[in-house]
Order: sequence, then structure tokens, then C-alpha cells
Amino acid sequence: MKLLVFEFFSGGGFVEGEISGLIGEAYAMLRCIIEDFRKVGLEVYTTLDHRIAQFDPPLRAHRVKVVYSSDLSFFREMVGVVDATFLIAPETDSILHSLATEVVKAGTKLFGPLPSAIELTTNKSKLLEVAKKLGLKVPKHRLLKTHSSTASVEKIVRDIGYPVVFKVLDGAGSEGMSLVGEREEIPQAIEKIRKVSKNNNFILEEYVEGIDASVSLISNGEKAFPLSLNFQSMKMMSPDKESKYEGGYVPLKHRLKERAFEATKNLIENIEGLQGYVGVDLILSQDDVTILEVNPRLTTSYLGLRRVLGQNVADMIYKAIMSRVLPSKVNIKGCAYFKKVDLPRSLKIEENIFKRIAKLEGVASPPFPVKGKNHFMLVAHSKNEELAKLKMEKMKKRIINELKK
Repeated sequence: MKLLVFEFFSGGGFVEGEISGLIGEAYAMLRCIIEDFRKVGLEVYTTLDHRIAQFDPPLRAHRVKVVYSSDLSFFREMVGVVDATFLIAPETDSILHSLATEVVKAGTKLFGPLPSAIELTTNKSKLLEVAKKLGLKVPKHRLLKTHSSTASVEKIVRDIGYPVVFKVLDGAGSEGMSLVGEREEIPQAIEKIRKVSKNNNFILEEYVEGIDASVSLISNGEKAFPLSLNFQSMKMMSPDKESKYEGGYVPLKHRLKERAFEATKNLIENIEGLQGYVGVDLILSQDDVTILEVNPRLTTSYLGLRRVLGQNVADMIYKAIMSRVLPSKVNIKGCAYFKKVDLPRSLKIEENIFKRIAKLEGVASPPFPVKGKNHFMLVAHSKNEELAKLKMEKMKKRIINELKK
């Protein structure tokens, strides 16, 4: 079977614009899922932005098409010569939904959620209403217009209570997100959303105290199986600064793990068309699990999950889609940290240094020598959380020292 793995940020989606700041996570997921699908025995095709391809980064696809134009004809061409397609793309501005629709129209097998499920889960407001109707705990939230006046927004904020979270309705990750603690920050928070999304709506959400976490699940479109509870390192910032997702670790040991598994399983099984790998973001508070979002795609937590699981995640996806078979159990060994590491902008990354670092153990995505994008993704696996974190810091220090030389 021929499989196209298309990752939007590194695969040509922004080929005529500035390379995304998400390139580290994006390329890391592309590289790792290709390796895992190869182990299933599939013939894997992919695409690469020419600015990334020029450095010949490690990528074990059978065929790589280098992309020079953002005209999506290259994507349609690739979809037309394969048997199935696996998408890694943002939900923002309906990008993931549009790509999935193209695959379905072409009559190619989609190794992931169907367009209808993507459309529902992309709309954070609708998703929270579905969760609420199922009896799951969700934050207080309101859907608002980006042209709303500060006074009208503040009135709703007061009803919810400061601080509140301003979110892009269809955003991916932490883009456009702000934690607002006072009235004066409202206009800037709305403007921040306008810059990253064409959607005229945004979501205002209660800030819930607790641990940022997620659950990774495999679904066959009817039943879902929770694989792991993951810790997420989130930095929620005021509107004048960028909120950041910095990585996390797998597994997260927490007394509410089973409740989180039960809640997310219930939610995924009640959204028609959710199949393959799905991630659910949530908050673990003192006594409850609060559902935040559903990610109808591969998430960064997969980078750690694949290191601690005794099974191949790509094989699970393949079996769930092709034969509707779900895993009956998982065997998690040790702990895996995954982290986005920012480098000093003063460091110049030579091509020969890039190639040397790209081959080092634990480097999921090397620091591409592209203007303004000095960061890379590391994954460290050890027998427990403390040792994995220590290993991560040693790897990080070693690479930065290499670059400084």
C-alpha cells in the first residue's frame, strides 16, 4: 500500500510565506510517523518545502516531492497516486478540513478523522457544547465577534470572572491565545486573534486552575481506546506576549487518570467520524477533569508516546482504519520528555553543524538554518520522570555547546 504523509508546515503549505514557528514540532512529527509507518510495511510518500529540503534533513520516506509553489495542485497530484493519506495540519482557517475533503473527493483512504468530525471539533464552542450535553465538565465559555466593542466584551468577562482566556475559535496550539486579567487588555487580546485567524468569531473561556494535560486515543470511528495521559507544559501569557506550548512528558501519573480516560473515551465515541489518532486537551484540578479541546490529528505528545509504548502507534492507526481493530491493552515503560528548545538568535547554524546535530540521539527535529527559526525538538527517554528530565537537560546542553564552538 502506498501512503502519503502530508505535514502542512514543512511540506509546502507555507512555501511562499514565512516559515512557521511551529516547524520544530511539525518536522519532528513528520519524521517520526514516517519511520513508524515504514515499520508497518507501507510505501511512504511525502513532500518538503524546498527551503527545508535543501538541507537534506533525515527523512526515511520512499519518495519525497520537493515543493516550490503553494498552489495545492502538488497535493492533489500526490493524493492521486497513493492508496491512502495521513494528514498533519492545523485546524486554523479550515486548513485541515479542506485537505481532508480533497482526500475524500479523490476517493483515497483517509488515515484520520473524516471532514465532518474535523469541522465539528475545530469549532471549539460547538465541541464544548457536545461535551456539556454528555455531562462532562467544561469551562464557562461564550462565542463572540472580533468586532465586538470592549464594553460588550467586558460585560461578559465580568459574568465569567477574571482572569479569562481569549482563544481563536478554530486555532491550533496556543496561537492567538491570551490570559486577560483586566479591562485594558481586551482590545489587544482581540487584535492578537485577528492576526492569526480569518474567522470573525472567537471564544472567551473561563480560566480553570489545575494541571495542563492531554489524553492520546486511538479510535476506529465507533469505539475509542485511551493510550496515555500526558503532561503539557503551557505558558499562558498576557496579550502583549506570546503564549507558548513548550512540550511535556508521557506518561503523567495522576489520581484522576481513569476519570480522564473515561471522559475522553465517552466524548470521542459520541462524535461521528473521529477515527485514527485523536488528542484531547484537558485540565486536571483537585477533584475533576475539565475538557478543553479535541485535536482531530496527530499531536506533539506522540513524540513521547512512541518512545514509551511497547507497540507501534502507526500500526494501531492502520489497524483501526483498515480493519476497525483497537488495541486491547498498552504497555508503557519509563518516561519520555519532549521539548521545544529555543536557541539564542546570535548563534549561526552552519550546514555542516546542522547535519552533525541532526544525527544525534534524541534530536527529533534539528535546528534548521532558516532566518528567525532557531529552535529544535528533543525527546529523552529513561526509566522514570526524574531521569528523563535530567537526560533532556544534558542533551540540550551538549547541543548548545556544539553550536557555540
